[in-house]
Amino acid sequence: MAAAPNQSLPTQCADWPDLKAAYRFLNHPDVTPELIQSTHRQQARQLCQKHKLILAIEDCTELDFTSHPATEGLGPIGDGHGRGMLQHSTLAATPDGHVLGVLHQIFRNRVPAKEGETRRERRERPKESDFWHESVEAVGALGPETRLVHVADRGGDDFSMMVACGHHEVGFLVRAQHDRCINDGTNKLWSYMEAQAIAGYRDVPVPARDGQPARVASLAVRFSRVRLDPPKGDPRFQEPLEVWVVSVIEENPPKNIEAIEWMLLTSEAISSREQACERVDWYACRWVIEEWHKAEKTGCRLEASQLKDAEAIRCLASFIAVIAVRMLQLRDLAQMATVSPVKGRNSSADRPEALRAVVPYSWLIVVAHLATCRPEKLTPRQFWLTIAKRGGFIGRKGDGLPGWQTIWRGWYDVMMMVRGVEMCTPHPDAETYG
Repeated sequence: MAAAPNQSLPTQCADWPDLKAAYRFLNHPDVTPELIQSTHRQQARQLCQKHKLILAIEDCTELDFTSHPATEGLGPIGDGHGRGMLQHSTLAATPDGHVLGVLHQIFRNRVPAKEGETRRERRERPKESDFWHESVEAVGALGPETRLVHVADRGGDDFSMMVACGHHEVGFLVRAQHDRCINDGTNKLWSYMEAQAIAGYRDVPVPARDGQPARVASLAVRFSRVRLDPPKGDPRFQEPLEVWVVSVIEENPPKNIEAIEWMLLTSEAISSREQACERVDWYACRWVIEEWHKAEKTGCRLEASQLKDAEAIRCLASFIAVIAVRMLQLRDLAQMATVSPVKGRNSSADRPEALRAVVPYSWLIVVAHLATCRPEKLTPRQFWLTIAKRGGFIGRKGDGLPGWQTIWRGWYDVMMMVRGVEMCTPHPDAETYG
């Protein structure tokens, strides 16, 4: 699947016995997404423990299978007329946005509210808001040497999620959705933060999305410590929650582009402008999970699956989740190696021996041929730039860095060449067969 992520199962498993085995595996009652990902999640946690700070980036997305009416076990999505399932994922990432792996996933069908639902019935009905604290509880802590901070968009603005973080001694950074009462009901969140002085400004890169070009946004930063009042009428929560708030607003957005405005709630103490700006940078890393969703749906074509059972689709999605991580990791490696070298600095991206230590010789031969240089002279920068160009990267001034789709197209193209070279290489026992 990793060798051809954008192909269907029949293409990935070219022989009928292999394809039949894949179908049996995905439909086996003892096979679950948790078991499929168990080793990957364990390795991801081990990687996390090498860092002092890890961001657990959470998000929920709809998997749309409306065009597959024969698939059983799906639920309503969108406005209720579509068919599919909800996928809530937690990715481990470093504070500079490099993805280490999947920490947890939940697959569930949406349960619509019934007419005349009472407050108690609403609390008992499975809801998307449950995903956030369930993920916090499932992931837990990473150990005494690694601080884990859950990062979530407005869907994660849930009191139970923030309380769960406290119980497990992990942190949170959540974009506020509700204009909550604060400080024992004496203030409301938005008006209180608007009255705070601007502590400084922070430039944040904004990726291209929804037809809008990538840009760098200059954000006015305010911060303060407040007490969030517990939700009224919910007997589970009686005590206020002390948090720090960072408010950022783009005062002069480009014409016809919606300004960025984030109200961030965090458990992590803030006593300076630098710390407030650091929290903004952490939240900006949340965009990586949207890229990961794109890798799942566009790069691996998850929603094109023709499997007939929702449970089998969940198992397939658990494989694709890991492959999508690999796609982003390849992009990160390529981007680090293809950035322009700093004059006078001897980077590992320009040392051929650094590449020879990790890349098979057959890859060196093929990529060196494409780069028109000798294999022993090929540098990591040339290696990745050549692969990116095979995927359509031109590398003009102002083009930016190659994205995961470009890298993966080039990687797949070169991989096919490498396989051809390896097939034509004489087998060690060739003379035995005459």
